[in-house]
Amino acid sequence: WYKNGQPLYEGNRFTTKYDIYTKTLTLQVLAARPDDQGTYTVRATNPVGSDETTCNLTIRPTASIDTRPFIQPDRFAPLELKAPPPTKADLDKMEPPKVVVPLENLQVTEGSPVLLKATIVGKPIPNFVWLKDGAPLPASNRLRTRYDIGTKQVLLQINDIRPQDIGDYAVIATNPAGEDSTRCSLSVVPDKPGVDDRAFVPEDKFRDLEHPQ
Repeated sequence: WYKNGQPLYEGNRFTTKYDIYTKTLTLQVLAARPDDQGTYTVRATNPVGSDETTCNLTIRPTASIDTRPFIQPDRFAPLELKAPPPTKADLDKMEPPKVVVPLENLQVTEGSPVLLKATIVGKPIPNFVWLKDGAPLPASNRLRTRYDIGTKQVLLQINDIRPQDIGDYAVIATNPAGEDSTRCSLSVVPDKPGVDDRAFVPEDKFRDLEHPQ
């Protein structure tokens, strides 16, 4: 999060959260003050790119309320400083992502569901990005991803598999200590019975029709 182009540090009046189900990122400003007015930007990044969105916040004073702070704003500054970067001791407690059981190549029948899974450990829990043929997987109602904390398995479920799902899949796991990845190939076998080109009626029966006796 940024305010007027400068990083916005989480403090006693600023809280942020991300709802993984609705994909909504929220910044809450408690007891908004005139000096909170400005341009706010949120930037989202992952190993394959970034995007951002910006809005303007205007504070409208209320005449019946004395908006002068009881404490000078600079008194809050120590409470709103950015947390220091991890020390070497902190990094020593972290574990970079490590693929324990990699993805496996699969061949499945068209129309059936498929489950790609790998076991990946790391501390803190890594962030995961799924790729197909080197590009991020687009959102789809046929795709579901999740991470099972108990088994350390990261899963990609594809329902109603189709020929366009053929390709190379990869999952990249990252945390502050490092990253790891695993890849596999998915092939699809058509679920269409062969055409029986044998005649339903013997050919000599047609000759009888062409040359009736």
